[in-house]
Amino acid sequence: MSSDLKEQLAAALKIQIKPLSEVQLVYNSHKKILSGSAIKTPLPETVHLRDENFPYWIKLENLDPSRAGEWIGAKSSIVVPLLDAGSFDEAGFRFEAERARALLYIPVLLRNPNCIHVNLRHAERGQGGIQGRHVYVEYYGKKKRKVAFTTRNDLIGLDVLVTSFWTYHKWVTECAQFPAIYVRPGSHCACCAH
Repeated sequence: MSSDLKEQLAAALKIQIKPLSEVQLVYNSHKKILSGSAIKTPLPETVHLRDENFPYWIKLENLDPSRAGEWIGAKSSIVVPLLDAGSFDEAGFRFEAERARALLYIPVLLRNPNCIHVNLRHAERGQGGIQGRHVYVEYYGKKKRKVAFTTRNDLIGLDVLVTSFWTYHKWVTECAQFPAIYVRPGSHCACCAH
Protein backbone atom coordinates (compact mmCIF):
# COMPACT_ATOMS: atom_id res chain seq x y z
CA MET A 1 0.00 0.00 0.00
CA SER A 2 1.46 3.36 -0.98
CA SER A 3 2.09 5.85 1.81
CA ASP A 4 -0.37 8.35 0.24
CA LEU A 5 -3.16 5.79 0.17
CA LYS A 6 -2.28 4.71 3.71
CA GLU A 7 -2.46 8.33 4.89
CA GLN A 8 -5.81 8.88 3.14
CA LEU A 9 -7.28 5.72 4.64
CA ALA A 10 -6.02 6.68 8.11
CA ALA A 11 -7.53 10.14 7.76
CA ALA A 12 -10.88 8.70 6.62
CA LEU A 13 -10.91 6.28 9.58
CA LYS A 14 -9.58 8.96 11.93
CA ILE A 15 -6.60 6.81 12.87
CA GLN A 16 -3.28 8.43 13.73
CA ILE A 17 -0.31 6.87 11.97
CA LYS A 18 2.91 6.96 13.96
CA PRO A 19 5.79 8.21 11.79
CA LEU A 20 8.61 5.74 11.11
CA SER A 21 11.67 6.02 13.33
CA GLU A 22 14.97 7.12 11.85
CA VAL A 23 16.38 3.60 12.34
CA GLN A 24 13.38 2.12 10.51
CA LEU A 25 13.87 4.55 7.62
CA VAL A 26 17.59 3.67 7.34
CA TYR A 27 16.77 -0.05 7.47
CA ASN A 28 14.13 0.36 4.75
CA SER A 29 16.75 2.04 2.52
CA HIS A 30 19.18 -0.77 3.30
CA LYS A 31 16.55 -3.37 2.31
CA LYS A 32 15.94 -1.65 -1.04
CA ILE A 33 19.58 -1.02 -1.94
CA LEU A 34 22.05 -3.16 0.03
CA SER A 35 20.31 -6.20 1.50
CA GLY A 36 21.79 -9.44 0.26
CA SER A 37 24.46 -7.73 -1.85
CA ALA A 38 27.70 -9.54 -2.54
CA ILE A 39 30.50 -7.06 -3.20
CA LYS A 40 33.72 -8.12 -4.88
CA THR A 41 36.73 -6.38 -3.40
CA PRO A 42 40.32 -5.99 -4.62
CA LEU A 43 41.72 -8.64 -2.22
CA PRO A 44 39.85 -10.56 -3.83
CA GLU A 45 37.18 -11.17 -1.23
CA THR A 46 33.43 -11.17 -1.79
CA VAL A 47 31.78 -9.36 1.12
CA HIS A 48 28.14 -10.15 1.84
CA LEU A 49 25.84 -7.53 3.35
CA ARG A 50 23.53 -9.51 5.61
CA ASP A 51 20.50 -8.07 7.36
CA GLU A 52 21.46 -9.60 10.72
CA ASN A 53 24.56 -7.35 10.82
CA PHE A 54 22.55 -4.13 10.33
CA PRO A 55 22.41 -3.25 14.08
CA TYR A 56 26.22 -3.40 14.27
CA TRP A 57 26.68 -1.23 11.18
CA ILE A 58 24.85 1.67 12.82
CA LYS A 59 25.97 0.78 16.38
CA LEU A 60 22.40 0.26 17.58
CA GLU A 61 22.36 -0.09 21.37
CA ASN A 62 19.87 -0.38 24.21
CA LEU A 63 20.19 -0.05 27.96
CA ASP A 64 21.35 -3.23 29.69
CA PRO A 65 18.45 -4.36 31.87
CA SER A 66 20.84 -6.04 34.33
CA ARG A 67 23.15 -3.01 34.81
CA ALA A 68 21.67 0.43 35.27
CA GLY A 69 22.98 3.07 32.91
CA GLU A 70 25.08 0.73 30.73
CA TRP A 71 24.47 0.51 27.00
CA ILE A 72 24.93 -2.79 25.13
CA GLY A 73 24.71 -3.80 21.49
CA ALA A 74 21.13 -4.47 20.40
CA LYS A 75 20.40 -8.14 19.72
CA SER A 76 19.96 -8.70 16.01
CA SER A 77 17.60 -11.64 16.63
CA ILE A 78 15.18 -9.25 18.38
CA VAL A 79 15.63 -6.05 16.36
CA VAL A 80 15.78 -7.30 12.76
CA PRO A 81 12.36 -9.07 12.83
CA LEU A 82 10.80 -5.83 14.14
CA LEU A 83 12.54 -3.86 11.39
CA ASP A 84 11.39 -6.38 8.76
CA ALA A 85 7.82 -5.99 10.01
CA GLY A 86 8.14 -2.19 9.90
CA SER A 87 7.27 -1.96 13.59
CA PHE A 88 10.57 -1.01 15.21
CA ASP A 89 10.13 1.51 18.04
CA GLU A 90 13.28 3.54 18.63
CA ALA A 91 12.37 4.34 22.26
CA GLY A 92 15.04 2.95 24.58
CA PHE A 93 17.62 2.66 21.79
CA ARG A 94 20.43 4.82 20.52
CA PHE A 95 22.54 4.62 17.37
CA GLU A 96 25.28 6.55 15.61
CA ALA A 97 23.58 8.79 13.06
CA GLU A 98 26.85 9.40 11.20
CA ARG A 99 27.26 5.65 10.58
CA ALA A 100 23.63 5.43 9.45
CA ARG A 101 24.07 8.33 6.99
CA ALA A 102 27.17 6.69 5.45
CA LEU A 103 25.67 3.19 5.21
CA LEU A 104 24.69 3.34 1.54
CA TYR A 105 28.27 4.34 0.62
CA ILE A 106 29.81 1.11 1.97
CA PRO A 107 29.86 -0.73 -1.40
CA VAL A 108 32.02 2.05 -2.89
CA LEU A 109 34.49 1.78 0.01
CA LEU A 110 34.70 -2.00 -0.33
CA ARG A 111 35.14 -1.93 -4.11
CA ASN A 112 37.68 0.89 -4.27
CA PRO A 113 39.56 1.47 -0.98
CA ASN A 114 42.80 3.41 -0.85
CA CYS A 115 44.32 0.49 1.07
CA ILE A 116 43.50 -2.69 2.97
CA HIS A 117 45.25 -3.91 6.13
CA VAL A 118 45.12 -6.91 8.42
CA ASN A 119 43.24 -5.97 11.58
CA LEU A 120 45.54 -5.97 14.63
CA ARG A 121 42.74 -5.14 17.08
CA HIS A 122 40.72 -8.26 16.37
CA ALA A 123 38.40 -9.00 19.28
CA GLU A 124 40.41 -12.12 20.15
CA ARG A 125 43.52 -10.00 20.65
CA GLY A 126 42.03 -7.55 23.12
CA GLN A 127 42.90 -3.84 22.93
CA GLY A 128 39.23 -2.84 22.70
CA GLY A 129 38.96 -5.24 19.82
CA ILE A 130 36.82 -5.06 16.73
CA GLN A 131 35.90 -8.31 15.08
CA GLY A 132 37.30 -8.57 11.60
CA ARG A 133 40.22 -9.90 9.61
CA HIS A 134 40.62 -6.95 7.27
CA VAL A 135 40.39 -3.17 7.55
CA TYR A 136 39.40 -1.34 4.36
CA VAL A 137 40.50 2.32 4.45
CA GLU A 138 39.48 5.33 2.39
CA TYR A 139 41.17 8.72 2.83
CA TYR A 140 39.35 12.02 3.24
CA GLY A 141 42.04 14.67 3.39
CA LYS A 142 45.24 14.22 5.37
CA LYS A 143 43.74 12.83 8.59
CA LYS A 144 40.11 11.73 8.25
CA ARG A 145 39.44 8.10 7.31
CA LYS A 146 36.44 5.91 6.57
CA VAL A 147 37.04 2.28 7.55
CA ALA A 148 35.18 -0.98 7.05
CA PHE A 149 35.95 -4.26 8.82
CA THR A 150 35.25 -7.62 7.19
CA THR A 151 35.54 -11.15 8.53
CA ARG A 152 34.86 -14.74 7.59
CA ASN A 153 31.68 -16.13 9.15
CA ASP A 154 32.51 -19.82 9.33
CA LEU A 155 28.94 -20.78 10.30
CA ILE A 156 27.58 -19.61 6.96
CA GLY A 157 30.81 -19.88 4.96
CA LEU A 158 30.81 -16.25 3.79
CA ASP A 159 32.89 -13.10 4.22
CA VAL A 160 30.68 -10.43 5.80
CA LEU A 161 30.82 -6.74 6.65
CA VAL A 162 31.22 -6.38 10.43
CA THR A 163 31.14 -2.60 10.83
CA SER A 164 32.12 0.66 9.19
CA PHE A 165 32.74 4.12 10.65
CA TRP A 166 34.63 7.40 10.39
CA THR A 167 37.92 7.74 12.22
CA TYR A 168 41.33 9.37 11.95
CA HIS A 169 44.75 8.48 10.55
CA LYS A 170 46.26 7.95 14.02
CA TRP A 171 43.54 5.45 15.01
CA VAL A 172 44.17 3.44 11.82
CA THR A 173 47.91 3.33 12.55
CA GLU A 174 47.10 1.80 15.96
CA CYS A 175 44.82 -0.95 14.69
CA ALA A 176 46.18 -1.88 11.26
CA GLN A 177 49.11 -4.13 10.45
CA PHE A 178 51.77 -2.59 8.23
CA PRO A 179 52.55 -2.72 5.40
CA ALA A 180 49.13 -2.78 3.74
CA ILE A 181 48.12 -6.01 2.00
CA TYR A 182 46.55 -3.96 -0.79
CA VAL A 183 47.19 -0.44 -2.11
CA ARG A 184 45.09 1.04 -4.90
CA PRO A 185 47.13 0.96 -8.15
CA GLY A 186 48.84 4.27 -8.90
CA SER A 187 48.59 5.31 -5.27
CA HIS A 188 50.48 4.87 -2.03
CA CYS A 189 49.34 3.91 1.45
CA ALA A 190 49.10 7.15 3.44
CA CYS A 191 48.40 5.05 6.55
CA CYS A 192 51.90 3.58 6.31
CA ALA A 193 53.45 7.05 6.47
CA HIS A 194 53.06 7.44 10.23
